[in-house]
Amino acid sequence: MTRFGWWSLNVLARGLEPSERDAVLGDLTESGEGMVAGIRDLLGLIIRRQAALWTSWRPWLALFGISCLVGVPLSRIAFRLNVNIGQQFMAYQNYGVHYGTGLTAGQDLAFLLCLAGALLGWSWTCGFVLGCLSGRAAWFTWLVFYLVVLDSAWARFVLAGNIILLDPRPLRLLMVATLHTLPFSTAALLFLFPALLGAFMGVRPRALPVHLVYLLGSVIAILTILTMWTSGWYETAQEVWSGGAWHGDSWPVRLLPFLLVSWPAAYMLATAYRQHTEGVNGGDSPRDSGAAS
Repeated sequence: MTRFGWWSLNVLARGLEPSERDAVLGDLTESGEGMVAGIRDLLGLIIRRQAALWTSWRPWLALFGISCLVGVPLSRIAFRLNVNIGQQFMAYQNYGVHYGTGLTAGQDLAFLLCLAGALLGWSWTCGFVLGCLSGRAAWFTWLVFYLVVLDSAWARFVLAGNIILLDPRPLRLLMVATLHTLPFSTAALLFLFPALLGAFMGVRPRALPVHLVYLLGSVIAILTILTMWTSGWYETAQEVWSGGAWHGDSWPVRLLPFLLVSWPAAYMLATAYRQHTEGVNGGDSPRDSGAAS
């Protein structure tokens, strides 16, 4: 087999567990198969191993509970952050003034900072719990999560007619969708790196210290409350501006998407508390207990 063939097999073999990887490559060496036959056998084994992962409920919970259920409201939150930042940036760049939202510049800044901080916390927590639940299937569940967060809000607004494309031809639609898939916006970057880091940490079979989990949960809870509170300023401002003709969303309606994107943090806290309790009852030190592994 050529050097390129062995390089290809070694790259593909990364889809297997390290303990199994060397044995499989050794068997391929002894068999004397060609590159095509070796790649075919190795891909078949990888597919069987990946399919076996989905016999458990955990990857399914990660796929539907985080990638889909959390991804959709998180996409709308990121979309709103991008719109608000874009409005303020364009107003200052073109006219040197604060974009009129009915709030003061300080209130707008406070909301944007709270929302950006909450997006960071939600993204890392979702990525971490997704990695914990998915295991070696995290490459697929995280990819779905990424695409849903970056594209679902944009697709929804296009389908609803809120965003009108000047050139709706299929090739143009494909190009626009591809651009939205790339992390070119502020909110996309605030989502991408924490979610990716969280997934890498979650896949590892090492638990977080329980006190760190409690600290993270507290920070996310505080940021969620502050974001919901400051978002209510816009509802009040628009109601005043319309003379009472327009009534904003009630706080339960505004709270719902924040609760959806926060359930992975609650799951992480519950798992940390359970493992901490089991560790104490079993005689282990609380310092050694972990969370959401």
